[in-house]
Amino acid sequence: MKASSVFALLTGLAAGAVLGVLFAPDKGEESRKKVKKTAEDCLDKMKEKLSDLKGDAEPAVENE
Repeated sequence: MKASSVFALLTGLAAGAVLGVLFAPDKGEESRKKVKKTAEDCLDKMKEKLSDLKGDAEPAVENE
């Protein structure tokens, strides 16, 4: 899977999660907590995917 595809997928998931939380019938403070947690989770997933891509790319770069 290309890096741009992974990034697009994660961005779409993050946007969907944020919109879902924003339109949920919660208090403002609770919604902000949920948005923050969702953003942190998505950031962690993006870091993990980028690390995986880096690990996949390093052997290819070393061989050239």
